[in-house]
Amino acid sequence: MRKDITKILTTIPKLPGIYIMKDCRGEILYIGKAKSLKLRVRSYFQKSRHMPIRTRIFTDKVQDIKFLTTATEAEALILESNFIKKHQPRYNVLLKDDKHYPYLRLTTQERFPRLEVVRLVKKDSATYFGPYTMVKEIRETIRLIYKIFPLRQSKDRLDGTAIRRPCLNYQMARCLAPCAGYPTELEYNQIVQDVVLFLKGKNNELVKSLEKKMKLAANQLNFEEAGVYRDKILAVKTVLGKQKIISTSLEDQDILGYCRDHRQVMVQVLIVRNGKMVGEKIYKIKGQADIDDNEILSSFIKQHYIDQILLPKEILLPHSIDDILLISDWLSKKKKGRVRIEIPSRGKKKDLVCMAEENANFALRTELDKGELSLRSLDELQETLGLKSFPEVIEGFDISNISGKHAVGSVVVFKNGVAENSKYRRYKIADVKGIDDYAMLREVINRRYRRLLREKKAIPNLILIDGGLGHLSSAEKVIRELGLLEKVDLACIAKGKFRNTIETDEILLPGRKHPIYFRENSPSRFLLQRIRDESHRFAISYHRKLRDKSSLSSPLELISGIGKKRRLLLLKSFGSLDAIRKSSMIQLQSVPGITENLAKKIITSLESDQAINA
Repeated sequence: MRKDITKILTTIPKLPGIYIMKDCRGEILYIGKAKSLKLRVRSYFQKSRHMPIRTRIFTDKVQDIKFLTTATEAEALILESNFIKKHQPRYNVLLKDDKHYPYLRLTTQERFPRLEVVRLVKKDSATYFGPYTMVKEIRETIRLIYKIFPLRQSKDRLDGTAIRRPCLNYQMARCLAPCAGYPTELEYNQIVQDVVLFLKGKNNELVKSLEKKMKLAANQLNFEEAGVYRDKILAVKTVLGKQKIISTSLEDQDILGYCRDHRQVMVQVLIVRNGKMVGEKIYKIKGQADIDDNEILSSFIKQHYIDQILLPKEILLPHSIDDILLISDWLSKKKKGRVRIEIPSRGKKKDLVCMAEENANFALRTELDKGELSLRSLDELQETLGLKSFPEVIEGFDISNISGKHAVGSVVVFKNGVAENSKYRRYKIADVKGIDDYAMLREVINRRYRRLLREKKAIPNLILIDGGLGHLSSAEKVIRELGLLEKVDLACIAKGKFRNTIETDEILLPGRKHPIYFRENSPSRFLLQRIRDESHRFAISYHRKLRDKSSLSSPLELISGIGKKRRLLLLKSFGSLDAIRKSSMIQLQSVPGITENLAKKIITSLESDQAINA
């Protein structure tokens, strides 16, 4: 045991809390919770044959241990989940997909609530529904709500008094027009209550409520109002008909199933509300291969439910986990009602868990098939092109400009056939004047790899250029000068002579006289095309950004001594840039702050700009 770690262990209290293990650089390796911090942390540094390989690896790297104590183990559990989500430690089980899924927010803290789509859940008095995994799903929900319930769509702050005339939505019976002061707060809140029932999936209760209102309106001979309720009932029943009944218990349930191989884990969550399937989510989990099933499932539950607002009454699991009672109590307090965690062994609940596991298994197979396809395409690429090494990392280059103006270069990075967007880079051409794509390409490649070499970072296996023989020669010259020609493969993808045949794209290689063609349905061909298209997209998007920015700028901004205030004074005095250009020295000097020298600069600069653009 290291001396510094031994000293730290003596200071750790026997209290509940979380421990944070760091390496020599201060990077967090692992975060865990414990009922007794001292006993739990010491267990990592006791020699044992049964210790998992993963644990041995990260404990060998530990140089510092921080700890935070809590009053209870339950508080430690919450703190652990929050810290893992925030810091994403390398050796913890992590949800790979950490998207902020959209929620529907009903502003029940306002007198006249409205619906809005949000990505973050705040601690306010609003009511949240979700999360929704697909934008299409949430749009369809909102469309149905506005069709069935006359909620306001404006964002105005309303206090019951009229602030404007009713809009078209009121004329179409799509809104009660609270902005015009028409409905009372009580009348409007009756609509809000129906919306809440709909969003909670309690459509049977909603139908009963609407039927009651329809009968009341009919008894009062208000047949037009009764007809409106009838149409709403039909719309809700249509939604009910589309929902698959999978449980007769009519309870809110989350059913979890997962599947794993030596590389990754997929967790499937089936969302059942009132016995009906209302949604499903699939999650990828990052983590080492030797993490046991218990830790995977336990970590997933804590991370998955930490931000959830609407919790089910029951969670079904494929097997038991550590801290099952603690997690159940935590979720119950969060829900303010009982949340049961069950491990069914037979019956309909067991069938639901099996369904979730089958879905997880299918998702995993699909993911693995994608990976295998990428690997097959890379194997084929290496064989066909005769590459020095397996093309694990491919970088694609492209240049974009118009007549030499706003010239930019791009580099995109693909690892194992998958784009790594965070490693994309773009360059503004600095050293090349005029139209010279070859020189621009040489500049970008030189800047890219000189920096990688200087920072001692990894060099790609294959460099792909969008262009022809001239581009290939230019790139080859730079690569040779950098001493990388023997380490890196180089290729060019170009439009071929026969653009209307399968030989549309040809691959050019250094020292090879004739181009290489791939078969029509070759996965290698599709991969190279995708890299070429992505580098082109990335380059041209940056070029357009610079061009648009330039089009909105004024030539006055380029004149030394002309700041924002003087520029505005000039435009205010003369009315337009053209009028400034036609003015004399004396006229320019009449503007406050414009000296004789500055007036000369303005005339010279604007004349030069006009000549360039002519």
